Amino acid sequence: MKSKIKHLLAVLLLAMWCNQIYTQELISSAGGYYEGNNLSLSWSLGEPVTETFTGGGIILTQGFQQPYNFYLQQILNIPAGWSGVSAYLDPMNKGVEGIFTPYVSDLVILASMTKFYYPAENINTIGNWDYHSGYKIKADNEFDVTFTGTRISNPSVDLAAGWNLIPVLSLCEVPVADVFASFPGLTIVKQVAGSLIYWPAYNINTLQSLVPGKAYFVAAGNAGTITFPGCTKSSSAKWQDEKPVNLTPWNAPHYTALSHAIAFPAEVLVNSGIKPGDVIGVFTPEGLCAGSIQVAGLNSNLALVSFSNDETTSIKDGFEAGEMLQFKVFRPNENFEMPLNVEFELAMPNQRLFVENGLSAVKSATVGFTDFENPEDIIVEIYPNPSHGIFSIAMSNWPENLIIQLMDVNGQLIREFEPANFPVRGTYQFNMSELPKGVYFVRLTATGFMEMKKIVIN
Repeated sequence: MKSKIKHLLAVLLLAMWCNQIYTQELISSAGGYYEGNNLSLSWSLGEPVTETFTGGGIILTQGFQQPYNFYLQQILNIPAGWSGVSAYLDPMNKGVEGIFTPYVSDLVILASMTKFYYPAENINTIGNWDYHSGYKIKADNEFDVTFTGTRISNPSVDLAAGWNLIPVLSLCEVPVADVFASFPGLTIVKQVAGSLIYWPAYNINTLQSLVPGKAYFVAAGNAGTITFPGCTKSSSAKWQDEKPVNLTPWNAPHYTALSHAIAFPAEVLVNSGIKPGDVIGVFTPEGLCAGSIQVAGLNSNLALVSFSNDETTSIKDGFEAGEMLQFKVFRPNENFEMPLNVEFELAMPNQRLFVENGLSAVKSATVGFTDFENPEDIIVEIYPNPSHGIFSIAMSNWPENLIIQLMDVNGQLIREFEPANFPVRGTYQFNMSELPKGVYFVRLTATGFMEMKKIVIN
């Protein structure tokens, strides 16, 4: 036995003499593993000896120990409901069906910005997992999925102008401001299925850090690249999935993957009649609370996030595109609810109507007791305008005796719509695509109410 050990050590000394760049490594008496630049050595003393030597990139083996593999593992926690998910590894097995097969009874859908995997419908347009992409995911029950793969050598993500869904290519939490410090085209970073946001233009940063295993929506004004810095420790993202306690009599918002962010600047809050501790809620036309935030103080800007309807459920639980945003304030210490009347900044991409990944800002707000059932307080929006003849009318309230008339520029009646066809609340779509291009007027009348809107058909 001693002669065989001496022979192995002689071979090892010869290899190190031929490759002076290798760093010396202490070999324990029980065996182990050593890796140099071009040298891989495993040993296990006390076992029957098998010797292997190859030139070039030198490999020495002894005993039955198998060569070391360089695969790493990352455990992704998938909570029940919607969330964002990504991986900082290049997985060994890339097919999403294979990755999620053990959890297919809990997985509802996995989607990138343009593709999705929907097991219940046997649809998979994603194919292979792309570590350069983030994903939104919905699960019926919480589960953990283990990724086995190799570390990504270049932890950079290319951003397109517009909306992106990015991964976190880092083993540890990274301050969001650091990641985007050298990216001048950033508009906003927001949590998937959550209310945490980084919005530099309004000095809002409730997000703080990008967490490994999660994914985030990023709106960019121009294309560019971000790079994640290296780190030495991993971290958990479960704290970001915690939702605030509901202090109101309203329903708790349903946190879906798509949302519309609304900025409330501090100067608006100061002059609104809102007090610290109040809760601002945003409501669908049916009166469903689709987002809320508690006002900690009046000296900081805040962002209220409203959530879209979940298309994977049969019950409406959020906003449909084009529905009117309506607001209320609840004062917990007085157990008191009040309407909140708001005016929007016209310079922002969106105003009063809900848009998936929409961005709005409030110009002024006033706590009051306006009765939205009073015809004088009905709010009317027509979109898109201009249109190709297909447009929608959204109203904060639809009076029972409402009449809608479409007229040309000479005041001639083109069409009149029956009240029975209108919704109680929400949005109604009109198809006037057969009309010639030009300017038209929509007149809405009811008892004590009349409003005229111009619409352009291209």
